[in-house]
Amino acid sequence: MKLIIPDQFIERYGQIVDDQDAFFTSLLQHLPKTFRVNTLKTDKQVVKERFEEYGIHLKQVPWHSDAFISQNNSIGNTLENFLGYIYIQELTSMLPPLILHAELQNSEFVLDGCAAPGSKTTQLAAMMKNNDIIIANDIDYNRIRALKFNIEKTGSLNVVITNRDLRLFPGKNSFDVILVDVPCSSEGTIRKNPTMLSKWSNQKKRIPGYANLQQQLIVKAFNLLKPGGCLVYSTCTFAPEENEGVINWLLENHPASIERINIPKMKLSPGILEYNGKQFNSEIKKTVRIWPHHNDTDGFFIAKVRK
Repeated sequence: MKLIIPDQFIERYGQIVDDQDAFFTSLLQHLPKTFRVNTLKTDKQVVKERFEEYGIHLKQVPWHSDAFISQNNSIGNTLENFLGYIYIQELTSMLPPLILHAELQNSEFVLDGCAAPGSKTTQLAAMMKNNDIIIANDIDYNRIRALKFNIEKTGSLNVVITNRDLRLFPGKNSFDVILVDVPCSSEGTIRKNPTMLSKWSNQKKRIPGYANLQQQLIVKAFNLLKPGGCLVYSTCTFAPEENEGVINWLLENHPASIERINIPKMKLSPGILEYNGKQFNSEIKKTVRIWPHHNDTDGFFIAKVRK
């Protein structure tokens, strides 16, 4: 089936991207297979040697020493995957935990507010070497099962699972570090799920509802954060209403500041400061957008917030 990018999609995002041709072309290209080495069970040298024996070529990701790219789709069928030596994960999904790396050194309690299926939770556990405590929360009980499976598979021993609506999560000023990878319209995953293009006109109608939910989630996460604590907010969508708009709303209503994000050897674009006539706080330029055509990834948005 031939993939067609809707005219409204082109009109909507052509105005905020730096290179329209490269961006729209990238959305029609296959997303490479990527994974990270689970350092709770092994190290990258062991994995590289095993994959060489299989004849599977790996390319190391320049900005993450434990992440690899392969064009071989059989990675998911390897013993290393079944044993939890590797974790198949989109590259942009690895970014929020990496951004929190320095914060984790002095954090006793970490909350992953929308944790399932556990990609970021298990990455956090590996970065923390199974020390201290991660609360992995998700509202969806069916997704909790996948979260539990991945936690057990990877040997993530410092994780406690909770099944709550984050908006109703008890407590205040409880956590040093919070990651909230919120439910979103998922436009950034088009390369992984091309059928989204044919469904986009319906998905677009849901953007205001997602933005409203995201505002509720981020303010609850902010209230759960200790003063001086760090919150990373992320989405896998291009929609400004769900990205810069949500962070702008937080800045207008709560004592929050935005910190710059730097990932050496990865191209990041600053958050946009205006969309459809609405001006955003100048601090929004410290948030980042990851466009698919810049690093051969899917699309992503990240903000690092300090209370």
